[in-house]
Amino acid sequence: MTWDELCRDLSSSLSRLLDVSDNTFWTTGWVYVRVQHQVAFVYNGRTILDTSLSLRNNSYSKIVSVNPIAISASERVQIFVKGFNLSQPGTRLLCAVEGNYLAQENSVEDVVSSCKGYDELQCVSFCCSIPTVIGRGFIEIEDFGFSGSFFPFIVAEEDVCLEIRMLESALEFNGTDADIEGARKMEVKNQALDFIHEMGWLLHRIQLKSRLGHSDPNVGLFPLRRFKSLVEFSVDHEWCAVVKKLLNILFDGIAGTGEFSSLNLALLEMGLLHRAVRRNSRTLVELLLRYVPDNLGPQDKVLVGGTQDRFLFKPNLVGPGGWTPLHIAAGKDGSEGVLDALTDDPGKVGTEAWKNARDSTGFTPEDYARLRGHYSYIHLVQKKINKRPAVGQVVLDFLETHSDSNINQKQTEGLASSLEIGQTTMRPDQHWCKRCHQKLAYGTARRSLLYRPAMLSMVAIAAVCVCVALFFKSSPEVVYVSNPFRWELLDYGTS
Repeated sequence: MTWDELCRDLSSSLSRLLDVSDNTFWTTGWVYVRVQHQVAFVYNGRTILDTSLSLRNNSYSKIVSVNPIAISASERVQIFVKGFNLSQPGTRLLCAVEGNYLAQENSVEDVVSSCKGYDELQCVSFCCSIPTVIGRGFIEIEDFGFSGSFFPFIVAEEDVCLEIRMLESALEFNGTDADIEGARKMEVKNQALDFIHEMGWLLHRIQLKSRLGHSDPNVGLFPLRRFKSLVEFSVDHEWCAVVKKLLNILFDGIAGTGEFSSLNLALLEMGLLHRAVRRNSRTLVELLLRYVPDNLGPQDKVLVGGTQDRFLFKPNLVGPGGWTPLHIAAGKDGSEGVLDALTDDPGKVGTEAWKNARDSTGFTPEDYARLRGHYSYIHLVQKKINKRPAVGQVVLDFLETHSDSNINQKQTEGLASSLEIGQTTMRPDQHWCKRCHQKLAYGTARRSLLYRPAMLSMVAIAAVCVCVALFFKSSPEVVYVSNPFRWELLDYGTS
């Protein structure tokens, strides 16, 4: 359920919550509930008021943005909060991380600009030390009224925070423009806020699991549908560190597999490698191709799908329509870098699938490249194919001395093959020593005079030398001039 759905039907959601809870805390006395701009009052387990707040007044306090939006653990940071009516009498800002309020230092207020419908846009900054936790935090407004404005932020590793901070420019929008461009910016801001909320909740679940383990029955698996939206949002923004973090979370057992029987099937349905290729992100493609779960033990093989392969994302993964990532890259313009990464995968299946992987219509990635006129793609992959070892290898066999029972045989063969090039075949019944281990991979040479160019050259040179010696030993003498010339009539020696 989204925040908007919860706001539209807050009473029904509260009724379901009260029905399933056996805690007297919710069914005794007054309970005040606030979800965005919707408030409700519950008395003795019954909802007696559910209404929307009227927020268009000059005294209403509201947080517009927080900077930084992601903070590294164990860091002393200066936080900037922009909003309206942040410095009214009786109003103060609170900073909470994983349920604990932090002490603030060096608070400074400043007026940024005036804004339509409000007196002025203010900026308040303060310093605080973030504890060594991974989770979420909130900047809250306490004004003893109905404003209850808050803004979330993330506490995570440094590389994850650096990527999430790219959303800060989108979150700066204050929502006062009513044109089409303003509506688009507001939609982008809402998507960024939804990601911060969901990512923060996921990290909070990890913190609860590490602190409580399996003792808390309320800590269930994170829904796969929500997890998928987080991963897709990160892939669309080309965040390598965040994507790796999310994949590690998935294999830590924090998120469920939904209707799928294994994580492999769930990952296949997400199509992350296909999505990264469509984004033309080489760095993300390389990350996925080389990703190996950190803590995947033998007991997790069934969960992953029983595969013994370390690499989960391969260039020949089949998606909708029988398309592989190679098909997508071959049909896109400007995808040389992505195609180079796909055909340089650690599993060495990219070059093999280039001519063999077929979609539902029977076309290969090479066919796609040829139809689109991407001949540079074909040349790029063909060079890699040509560099692969061929089936019939050429072995340069030098004479070696062995000290085993076959020494006489080896010496006899060595006289005939001191410098020999042979076509190789495999003899499975032959045993080799360690010195011939590399030669065993290619098989035993089939020896023939046809493949002995060194010996043939030596015979030819010897024949030429004999002929030259016959001619130059003395001048030939022709016995009969009138008769036809014949070689057998030649005489030689001293005249």
